[in-house]
Amino acid sequence: MRQSSHSMTRRLMLPALAATAALAGCADIQSTGPQADYFSSRALARIYALEDGRFEVVPEIGAEGAAYWCAASEYARRALGAGWSQDIYVAKGRAPSTVSGRIDAVTFSLSPVPGVTDKSPFIKTFGFKPGDNFSVSTGESLCRDIEPVFFF
Repeated sequence: MRQSSHSMTRRLMLPALAATAALAGCADIQSTGPQADYFSSRALARIYALEDGRFEVVPEIGAEGAAYWCAASEYARRALGAGWSQDIYVAKGRAPSTVSGRIDAVTFSLSPVPGVTDKSPFIKTFGFKPGDNFSVSTGESLCRDIEPVFFF
């Protein structure tokens, strides 16, 4: 008696699925790279905790400057417990991510950047010079600049 090809396919698929599931259970979650633990913001950015209380904001490709500040303020408020008047400082301007490898990340801190004395009276949301800072509430207000507008 000849078996149908459907039952033969099912018989071969079950061991393959079991082997795949077993191998998937053996995979380690990475502590660095794009699969590292991260905080996901409503600005569609990933925020990675770094040493010394610093954190790296990696937004989606092509994101506006406001997305960096929005994500940084959300992380500072929700993950670090910062108050609305707490300042967020740029620790390192736009550079390749040390965690995910993406080419456009900004590192922030809740502490002033040591050695930065040249403080411009005008902070640009796209500049990201070390020492630039906004309060959590100001960063939060920039979230409105990146929210999608729906027309009905």
